[in-house]
Amino acid sequence: MLGKQQQLSFSDLTGLLTVFVIASVILNVIDSFLETQSVLLDTRMDNYLDKQIIKKLTQLDPATFEDPEFQNLLSQIEGVKGTITVNVTRITAFIDAAFKFLTAAVIVSVAFPIFVPIMLIATIPSFFSLDHYRSKVWKYFVEERSLLVRVTQYIKNLLSQDGTSKEVVIYKTGDILYNKMKLHQKSYIQKFTKASGAGLPGVILTRFFELAAFLFTQTMNLKAVLAGTLGIGQFALYFQQTQNLMSGSHGMLDIYSSISMRNKYVEKYFEFMAKGKVIQSPENALTIPDTPAPPHIEFRNISFRYPNTKKYILKNFSLTINSGEKIALVGENGAGKTTLIKLLLRFYDVTEGEILVNGVNISKINLEKWYKKIGALFQDFIKYQFTFKENVIFGNKKDSENSELLKEAIKNSGAEEYLKNLPNGFDQVVGKMFKDGIDLSGGQWQKLALARAFFKNAPILILDEPTSAIDAKAEYEIFQHVQQLQKDKTVVIISHRFSTVRNADRILVLDEGKIVEEGNHEVLMKKKGLYAELFNIQAQGYK
Repeated sequence: MLGKQQQLSFSDLTGLLTVFVIASVILNVIDSFLETQSVLLDTRMDNYLDKQIIKKLTQLDPATFEDPEFQNLLSQIEGVKGTITVNVTRITAFIDAAFKFLTAAVIVSVAFPIFVPIMLIATIPSFFSLDHYRSKVWKYFVEERSLLVRVTQYIKNLLSQDGTSKEVVIYKTGDILYNKMKLHQKSYIQKFTKASGAGLPGVILTRFFELAAFLFTQTMNLKAVLAGTLGIGQFALYFQQTQNLMSGSHGMLDIYSSISMRNKYVEKYFEFMAKGKVIQSPENALTIPDTPAPPHIEFRNISFRYPNTKKYILKNFSLTINSGEKIALVGENGAGKTTLIKLLLRFYDVTEGEILVNGVNISKINLEKWYKKIGALFQDFIKYQFTFKENVIFGNKKDSENSELLKEAIKNSGAEEYLKNLPNGFDQVVGKMFKDGIDLSGGQWQKLALARAFFKNAPILILDEPTSAIDAKAEYEIFQHVQQLQKDKTVVIISHRFSTVRNADRILVLDEGKIVEEGNHEVLMKKKGLYAELFNIQAQGYK
């Protein structure tokens, strides 16, 4: 209780007024900047983050992308967009709250210096309860939400992309997909609501603690009025400034907690940026000497199972591919054909055994230089919705200006026959995603992807279901080119179409990760084994 009413002079307020003016100028500048530049700042920051994220994605490998945990992380880092700008705004709010607290502290301390520590201490439990609440719901706000975001985006793609929307219309699966998304949303909201509700009582309780502290201080304030040591106007001033003490203190701690929680997005971003390839080139990598002939390849007693699985796809598997040999891999789905290619490309390391290239373990070879020796057409090849020419030259940036090689690759792939009908020729945008684009048939896209593989002009050519969308005549012509014009290359073909593989030097029949038959077409037909059985089943379709 005050024994004597104290008076404030102008000189006592000079420092406070100076701070007020300086802080007001700073806040006005920041507020004006954010009001006029926030959209541009958001855009530039988002563009920067997109560049960093895409650049990082170019540095990772297929084994990383096949990890569901990585896909969750990729979804979570989208939250970093806007975080910087939001945090700048919150820092401004923090400065505003701090200024409000300090101003109120100076004014109130003249009569009631005890009010400052009381209100500051009273807001600390609220800070901890809010911080605990945010930490608890973070899992559902970001980590659990990443699955919902992925499912939602996947369903959006199914409904909107040309390659999938046709089936949605025919089979009327739109409502099913919509309801599936609703089910995921409902499950997520239920979990989030439960977690959020569990933290609510603690937050409310600590706010009551703040209210109790405020009421206690105002009891002292009122007693001073009743004792005649304060006037009514001063009572109102200290009442208001004590409120500012509480809101300023609460605001500072709340904003700090909010910024700390929001920064978890930034932590996820740095976790993503620190992500390394699953498969790395060794530090002291060996280089395969450049020779006119393709390298000799040997799979020596290898076994392989995918990460976090127990089933072996390949077990004690051995195979030699001679330089310049045309090899075909056939067999039913799940036999291990594609896995074998992934191991040859070192998308994964073998679990046991070794793969040798000219006698050198593939794990000791520089990956970038190894990939330069390989051209490939994968079953799930990319349809680049850019120009016709770009679709081809993406296969070989080094020779992008080599017009003769470009024309030869297009001719050998069969894409030449429809190129002449494109309005803008080489510069025609293909696909319907962008303006003035012309869509291609499945076979035309496949020929374009095959031209990309031919354009690389690498000593090893891998063709995974290379003609699945191409008619029989075009298929025959393409493989005549493969046989005649790729004589100096090693070719590995995976196909379910036996007309594609029958001219291979050697056909390997795989079953449950093992080679069960081996030879050329005539030899295998005479054996009357699995190859002959599958060939005859397929041949029945042409009778």
